[in-house]
Amino acid sequence: MSSALRGADGDDSKGLVSLPSRFPSVIALRAALTAAALAGAVALVVASFATVISIEVGTTTKVVGADTSHTGWDRHGPALLLLAVLAVALLGAALRGVRAAMAGLAVAGVAALAIAMVWDRPHVHDTGAVGELYAEARANPGTGYYAETLGGALLLLAGGGLVVLALPDRRARPAED
Repeated sequence: MSSALRGADGDDSKGLVSLPSRFPSVIALRAALTAAALAGAVALVVASFATVISIEVGTTTKVVGADTSHTGWDRHGPALLLLAVLAVALLGAALRGVRAAMAGLAVAGVAALAIAMVWDRPHVHDTGAVGELYAEARANPGTGYYAETLGGALLLLAGGGLVVLALPDRRARPAED
């Protein structure tokens, strides 16, 4: 009866299956964090060229003499692209085990989130001069705003996760006196 608590034997008995070793799960988690970092970098590239803030007047975004669409490039120049390139370079070093690069990846995520939250968020509903001319004008965040926010969050998650995975396992060491 106690064999069910120890795990399944080779006789196809039913019972608790023993947990897999830690090694494959760490590799899978590292792969997932790598994919998250790459997706974050791609999201920042997309945000550079996608609309961050879109101003509509009535049902149209076309207003003569007014700029009603602001891309990531319009608002930040090459900053999001540079963060994406930096993230990919840091990811390469992080995968080789450089802890400073892992932390740098998280910092790149924080920088992207700061751009989204501090620079863009207060203005996503600001109609500017178009709102002064047209009472029915309204501004909303565009795809680029969500992409830069997602990209920053993924980079922060990936960098922080890689740092945590790189921490030494204190349980595996014997106690030193």
